[in-house]
Amino acid sequence: MSLPLLPMTGVGSNPKPHYVIVENGRLNETSKRAISDYLKFQESVSIDVLVDGEPYVLDMATDFAVALGLPLEDWTRSYDNRFWRKGIVDRQLQRAEPIRLKQFEYAQSQTHKPVKAMLTGPTTLSNWNFNNHYKTREELVVAWANVIRQEALALDNTGARYIQIDEPAIGERHWEKELFIEGLRIVTNGLKAYTITHICYGDFPLVFQNLKNLPVNQIDIELSSDLELGLERSDILRMLKEDPLTKYKDVAVGVIDIKANIPVESLDTVVRRIYTALEVLAPDDGALRRIWIDADCGFRATKDSYIAEEKLRVMAKAVKKVRKDLESR
Repeated sequence: MSLPLLPMTGVGSNPKPHYVIVENGRLNETSKRAISDYLKFQESVSIDVLVDGEPYVLDMATDFAVALGLPLEDWTRSYDNRFWRKGIVDRQLQRAEPIRLKQFEYAQSQTHKPVKAMLTGPTTLSNWNFNNHYKTREELVVAWANVIRQEALALDNTGARYIQIDEPAIGERHWEKELFIEGLRIVTNGLKAYTITHICYGDFPLVFQNLKNLPVNQIDIELSSDLELGLERSDILRMLKEDPLTKYKDVAVGVIDIKANIPVESLDTVVRRIYTALEVLAPDDGALRRIWIDADCGFRATKDSYIAEEKLRVMAKAVKKVRKDLESR
């Protein structure tokens, strides 16, 4: 991969422009327009590996249930005022048609830079949809994994260089570490693409020891709040310092807080967070070159498009400053 030091990327979503009409994960002319606009913005601030902003997504779990023709339960509240409709697994899971392939192909056709293909992982889909068919949890996770595997293969065959499997639910059932790893292994085994799993909430100390064994090239982790706390006050930073994940994997570090009503960070704040991350994860030059920089999660939760763009802009400025400082040493 021809990438600079501390490659910059996005995690996934962007606040939807007012003109977008969402059709349960399907691509339409309004989402195409939003994808093109967001790709151009990322290019303008020199992001290295782009994301399409997911303007077509209603919900990262519901859309996959809809794509498989599963019935939906009524609205369920997750947190704050966010609601989604859970799918009901009432039959054997089968992928009848592409789920994210057309979205990726369109996005990649709009830019010369690499675009990440993004999929929801089998553990998260198992947690965030109901199960009325499979007799065991293991059967359910493996069934979802086989569906996502088929989509990952289609993306791989069409030329996707980066495939991200979102697994925000890793911390919800931390005792299922072997099953979680097996689900990811089914999805990623033998892919030519560079594979990523994104983890964005939960009690990280409970799952930390499992992360180095995940069958992916990169672990993308929410860290901005801990980087703000610093080594003295953050348990996860101390664990990362003692046994850096960069010994085992590439690591994408979230340095931007994406929650709603959090103001745009100052340049100095983001630069300080990046240097804290380097202190923790980069004990040598080899480890340094395994670190990527991004936001904690997608910007959907930020809600305000202007704020989301300004946060990405300041992140890019901070990375460029740190790169320059490091190269001058």
